[in-house]
Amino acid sequence: MRTFDFKGDETRAPSRGAATPNVVAVGLAAKRARDVSITRWRVNRLFFAKDAFPPSLGTDQNQSAATPGETVASGIGRWSADVEVDVKSPISVLVFHAMPFAAQLDYLRTWRPENPNWEGPTREGLAATLQAEVQAHPVCFFENASQFTCLDPVYSTALVRGFAEGLEGKSVPNWAQFFTFAGWVLDQPDRETEIRDEFSGDTRLGRRWQNCRLEIARFLDEALCGKLPSPPPNERASVWRSIEMLTRDPDPTSSGEMQGTMCCMDPYTSSLNTVRGEALHAVFSFVHWIRSHSREAISGGQDFDDVPEVRAALEAFLDPQLEHSMAVRSVFGANLPRLAHWAEAWLRSHIGEILPAQIQKPSEQAAWDTYLRVSGVDSTALGLLRQQYAAAITRMSQDRALEARWEDSTIGLGQHLVLGYCRGSLDLEQPGCLLAAFLTRASEPVRAAVLAFVARSLAEPAELISPVIVERLLKLWNWHAQRETTAGADGSQDEAA
Repeated sequence: MRTFDFKGDETRAPSRGAATPNVVAVGLAAKRARDVSITRWRVNRLFFAKDAFPPSLGTDQNQSAATPGETVASGIGRWSADVEVDVKSPISVLVFHAMPFAAQLDYLRTWRPENPNWEGPTREGLAATLQAEVQAHPVCFFENASQFTCLDPVYSTALVRGFAEGLEGKSVPNWAQFFTFAGWVLDQPDRETEIRDEFSGDTRLGRRWQNCRLEIARFLDEALCGKLPSPPPNERASVWRSIEMLTRDPDPTSSGEMQGTMCCMDPYTSSLNTVRGEALHAVFSFVHWIRSHSREAISGGQDFDDVPEVRAALEAFLDPQLEHSMAVRSVFGANLPRLAHWAEAWLRSHIGEILPAQIQKPSEQAAWDTYLRVSGVDSTALGLLRQQYAAAITRMSQDRALEARWEDSTIGLGQHLVLGYCRGSLDLEQPGCLLAAFLTRASEPVRAAVLAFVARSLAEPAELISPVIVERLLKLWNWHAQRETTAGADGSQDEAA
């Protein structure tokens, strides 16, 4: 939930998933999760005795217990043929741990399921055992990562997930082995092919290395932004080679987005779950990593002169002939304040490509919505995007049906403007004030939601509120109340509350 930053106008790194929650949607989601959990229990525990129970109990195998395609995390359980089954490993974690390292590798290379189906052990189950072992002893495996080449993709994916789960707070001096492993994975041909499901025996079209490539992108992003141990500066070339290869991954496809393949995700969430989207997140984290090791670069990077590889990558992502994905474009929206702080000159020359004032494409709308929903408010970005804010206010007032959608960006637009006003970037007395235009044209429910946001922000401040901000808020309320009185507005009970 976004709240005021009472420290003043300083750039903040975008917080992933910082959207204001829809209380009704959250409640419905919680109810559905509870209902699904109950049905899962019934199907999983009572299925084999279903004939002894009345039909009303809901133990029928054909009863829908999960949404289509729903799966449980590796190592916990999986849905197959509408029945939840635990993935089984051919070996326990304790026995696997007792093996010498060479024997572990040999077991991973040679073990094959005798009768692949949901009743017996599977590669996925063995991968869960490997992931648990790596998570418990991440540094040892990390420093021997190159020995995990030539394994099945499911084991390579488990290896990287184990690194991500186990390395937090650890020290890793040697990254060469990891980049040897990552380079081998990223060099593997990964065209779409038929993949056989171990449980059902069914086949589907897919890419064998896609999940592993996604996990490598996530791991690099978290390492470069400081959530995990970061590579030493002398690994710059290896880091960038991995990122650059990931930026050329075909996932996501624009056709898949348009056909609704990612229908359960907004574009920004999709960017966190697709290879090329995560690769772009890693590009921004790469800038953070480089500049955290170079004080000179911070003052001299207004045009990305210190990171020319990043400049080239970002401009390639903005080329409409090369990139059409809404998910990828949303990453630009989330990082606009960082761009304004890191490379203002570059952003000024490319702002029309990232966010044109007149939005015409879904990818452009995705960038704008994500900017409002996810990013922080920055005075430089607010100044650069004045035309975009004005155009959004016009669109909002022309389409009341669009404005009425509570999850739409209209409330986020108002939150941005009121934050900019509190920081002194907007003045109600100046002609053409964006906040005044918004409050004049917005519907009463939207205005009430924005004022409620102000109230929540004032209720439990992290520190004493600046008297300047208090004065501005009082001025805003008096201005708004006077405008309502003068206009003879009716039906503003929610605003008053």
